[in-house]
Amino acid sequence: MLRAIAITKRFGRTLALDGVDFEARPGEIHALVGENGAGKTTLMNVLAGSLAPDRGEVLLDDQPLQAGSPRVALEAGIAAVHQSPMLFERMTWEENLALGGFDTGSELLDLEAVATRARALATKLGFELPPPGTTVENRSVAERVRLEVLRALSFNPRVLILDEPTSVLAPSELHAFLDLLRNLRGEGRIVVLITHKLAEAIAVADRITVLRRGRVVARTTATETSEEKLAGLMIGEIVTQPDAAAGRLQPGEPVLQMENLSLADRTGRRILDGISFHVAASEIVGIAGVDGNGQTELVELLAGVRKPSEGKIISRGAMAVIPQNRDLDGLILDMRLWENLILARPLREQVTSHGWLNTSRAIDLSRELIVRFRIRAPGPETIAGALSGGNRQRLEVARAIASQPLVIVAHNICRGLDLAATAEVHRRILDFAAAGGAVLLISSDLDELLAICGRLLIISRGKIRETSPDERDPERLGLLMSGARD
Repeated sequence: MLRAIAITKRFGRTLALDGVDFEARPGEIHALVGENGAGKTTLMNVLAGSLAPDRGEVLLDDQPLQAGSPRVALEAGIAAVHQSPMLFERMTWEENLALGGFDTGSELLDLEAVATRARALATKLGFELPPPGTTVENRSVAERVRLEVLRALSFNPRVLILDEPTSVLAPSELHAFLDLLRNLRGEGRIVVLITHKLAEAIAVADRITVLRRGRVVARTTATETSEEKLAGLMIGEIVTQPDAAAGRLQPGEPVLQMENLSLADRTGRRILDGISFHVAASEIVGIAGVDGNGQTELVELLAGVRKPSEGKIISRGAMAVIPQNRDLDGLILDMRLWENLILARPLREQVTSHGWLNTSRAIDLSRELIVRFRIRAPGPETIAGALSGGNRQRLEVARAIASQPLVIVAHNICRGLDLAATAEVHRRILDFAAAGGAVLLISSDLDELLAICGRLLIISRGKIRETSPDERDPERLGLLMSGARD
């Protein structure tokens, strides 16, 4: 049995965990749910030895584990997969996995043997690995998470802790992954699943623990609860989803156009292959696809980070881009909240005069945005890296919308957000479009796209096609995302 007893952890003025008790038994999947900032990831890091608690202890089979030692936790059989992948970006995926349990232990590192063992496990899990010798920095977030799962399982752990593992999986991959968790349970392992997807928790978990504001507020089972009850326990209130406002939007003239847009890599392989589409004012256009089919490259083209091999992009106004990797591309984690917010030129121009930054005005503006967008933080001087993942995402959204662009391009904007935060972001996006803004929403979450998008496009192997209304069922869309042809 894995047990955490009276765990308390404080970060400055923030009490992340307040006397939390948690236990998980061999041969069970235990879901840990809660809103953003509830303390789930902090508890995970304590269990995995990444953080030492201020008070309390962790036991495995009634034996206390050394606090704050990931090595001791791993040697005891506790492996963790973090929401933000913790890989060496400039190293190949084989080298990253060799740092796990795939290493053969010989004096000379045999990357070919590592790759063979990793591919065998990946096949069992139902997904493919990148081409040989590919560096991690060139892979999608979904591929990074898969590599983290592989590396964790390579240690043959007794306890596997997963932080939002399904948030980047396509519908075709989800069932296989949940079956994998059931298989691990059948082998007698403990699986701790941290998730915001309550339907998944109910479908796969034996027991569910609910955290709210650093405290355990409920312990229940899938048969004793429902999505609505769990949402109420997590948030303390009933979460109302946005109505079908997207259907009432009246699109105007096109303000963002792609014309025969192509992008080739160094070998000449087309990552994007002659795509053409437009987004109009007062419209939300969705692009659905399995990660790694050209979405990241399309976002980078729109952000101006890359240049197309062929074709052109026409934008009739200012554009704000919200990248999917908030920690690497969206924010500077060592900077304060107000500093991150004024990285957007329109916001910076509001607080500068004749080239001089007015710090007090910048802090006041940031304080206003923190309140307006419900970012849970002590104040504008807080370091961005101290926020929970969900609150970092709110910070990105706040910066984009407050910049008052004509177009917002958002990539997996609600990855890792709880129900209330997701509903809030969707309302903000719908309000932005209703006020005349254009939104291009790129996501691997079909529920999100179906909820708020007008037109829906599918991207697969670098090509894009528009779906018809009669194709808008998850099974059909999942097939199209996976590359099925008409």
